[in-house]
Amino acid sequence: MNEVMLQWLKAYPTQTVEPADVIYREEPDGAHRLLVLPNDNIEEHMEEAIDTAQSTTEYVSRQSAEADTLSLTQALARCMVWLLESSELPVNYQPLTSLSTAELYEAYRYLAELEGPRDDLDEQLIATDKTLPVPDASWTEERAEDCALWLTLPQGQEYYAPLIIPMGGFNECPEPLLQSVVFREWQQQYHAIPIAVNDSTWILHALQRPQTDEQALNLAREHTLFCPYVLEGFDTIGEYASYLKQQNIWYFWWD
Repeated sequence: MNEVMLQWLKAYPTQTVEPADVIYREEPDGAHRLLVLPNDNIEEHMEEAIDTAQSTTEYVSRQSAEADTLSLTQALARCMVWLLESSELPVNYQPLTSLSTAELYEAYRYLAELEGPRDDLDEQLIATDKTLPVPDASWTEERAEDCALWLTLPQGQEYYAPLIIPMGGFNECPEPLLQSVVFREWQQQYHAIPIAVNDSTWILHALQRPQTDEQALNLAREHTLFCPYVLEGFDTIGEYASYLKQQNIWYFWWD
């Protein structure tokens, strides 16, 4: 499997690594490496992408051109359409694509609380001591099916990672194009860089954090719209917002 992927990724500096040897570090030249855990699902996604565009670089070029036309709000709205296409919303929430990010979160909360208030959507910031692990040897060995890959992302365009290693478009997971748009905006705002991916998870390392409670809560809302599962490790969205003010590792995962 890795030999095939290395051929597909020949335009990007890539090397194999044994899971037991994985150590996350920042490169001295400012380059950022993405840890890739290949499996059949990742390979299938990449093969489908290449079939439509002849090569990985051509696929990235086409998709990035479309991604450049979308804003964060537009991407999150399309994520919501994907997530809620069978749900009925009041007229004031239709169409989703006309709403602001704040209004999108209101629509999400409206649906989430149709059967009553949800404690996990309490927005009061509360102290937390929770942390999420950096993907190291232990993390990788638990999840790798074979060797892992280190892929050096294009500098300044690290948000292309979901286009270079496409995954998503299944169940509640947004398609790679939308992932790239969202990552672009978070890279610009928080210098958040993708550092690991498998067929159901993205991990980002944010070099900057929200500085105020309001910024942290808005970011937590964006994370929830993008990936509702981010709240599963926290008691409330307010606690998650506090986490984002204190920690740099962001996890997004989908069933």
